[in-house]
Amino acid sequence: MTSLFDLLAVSLFIAATAIFFVRFRHEDPPLVPYLVIAAVCAVSNWLGENGGGIAAICLMSAASFLLLHLASLPYNDDAKE
Repeated sequence: MTSLFDLLAVSLFIAATAIFFVRFRHEDPPLVPYLVIAAVCAVSNWLGENGGGIAAICLMSAASFLLLHLASLPYNDDAKE
């Protein structure tokens, strides 16, 4: 990791992966929002490394809010056991 954007993107990806696996243990979560977060991490890291710092921070902020939304959702009542 050579820059701040690497650190932010990797930490956001690790947090999304951890929340996905916690959710997966209790229910069957949709995969698409977590894939969106992973794609945003990759794109924002690329943008940050190539001079688009403001756009990269905006994308990471949006992905962070999506992750917070996913983490705050209640579990389904029809959860698998």
